[in-house]
Amino acid sequence: MTYVEWLRVRGTLKWTTIVLGILFVLACVARVTIPAHGHMEGNHEMNFGYFVVFGAVVALIVATMLGAPFARENDGHLEVALTKPVDRIGLALMTMGVDAVGIIAALAIGTLFGIGLHTIFFPPWITFHFVDVIMIVSGIIAPLSWYAMLAAATSSLRRGYGAIIGIAWPVAAIVGGLSLVDPNDNALAALIHMVFWTLSRIDPLVYMHLNFEEMSMTADPTWLLRLTMLAILAAGYGVAAIAQWRRVEA
Repeated sequence: MTYVEWLRVRGTLKWTTIVLGILFVLACVARVTIPAHGHMEGNHEMNFGYFVVFGAVVALIVATMLGAPFARENDGHLEVALTKPVDRIGLALMTMGVDAVGIIAALAIGTLFGIGLHTIFFPPWITFHFVDVIMIVSGIIAPLSWYAMLAAATSSLRRGYGAIIGIAWPVAAIVGGLSLVDPNDNALAALIHMVFWTLSRIDPLVYMHLNFEEMSMTADPTWLLRLTMLAILAAGYGVAAIAQWRRVEA
């Protein structure tokens, strides 16, 4: 019942792997042509979380590509979806589950690519600590929250969902940026700060501090709050996406 979605996820992961493979080959060529220096020899101690950051970026890209599952069903396929022997909620949960598997797989692929890329130039001595667990959890929840937001924003659309996907990154970045405006006793600046700070509370990008050192408990005690907010946004946007799709008529 989710065969088409599996094909979509497989195709997305295939092209993601191909692009990363091309970049890896180019990196190998660059490594061969660039003379070795002293600092490029020997092992370099690296926490696993550093590579998860790269994997999370890849997962966010894949989450964006998969971010309109219900809009795609609405676009000429809704009649077929309604004939499947499962209720709309069940089908929606299965569809989002398939996409979630793809996003987590992208995280793993990106993380492995990061390790391989680093090994070409600086062979790492990878260590693993509790902060790396935090990074892994963040690397999973953050892309899923972003995906859920895009699904909620497009689930009731039949056309034009590509435009929503296309502007999502710049709009989210602008909201996050304007929320940092310093009022500095200026009424207009204060108004901009208040409006966009409020909007930024539902912007997953605001909570995606994928800086390894900042995620440590000693450097930033708010990491648990950020992960909690991302989880809440993922669940809330997921529920909103399914609720909207249930109301769409063929």
